[in-house]
Amino acid sequence: MINRPTKSYGCVRNGKLYPFGFIARTEDCYQCYCWQGAMQCCSLIHTIVSYDKENCKVLLNKKHCRNDVVQRDDPSQPCSSGYSSVG
Repeated sequence: MINRPTKSYGCVRNGKLYPFGFIARTEDCYQCYCWQGAMQCCSLIHTIVSYDKENCKVLLNKKHCRNDVVQRDDPSQPCSSGYSSVG
């Protein structure tokens, strides 16, 4: 179980204790709410659903909690053909 409320300190997610209340961003890019007896979280990372798979690739950017669509031959450059995401 990755979300485990504790009796008096907050909630534990992936081994890290978070305080009761709103958590804007966890280390693994989730936004959560912790209260006595429960913790509810949702991902901050949008899922890329459509992009040029031949010329581009998706890289997870954990620093900014997002997926970046970049050129396959030069990952330092964004994909020029565009993409669609859901989240």
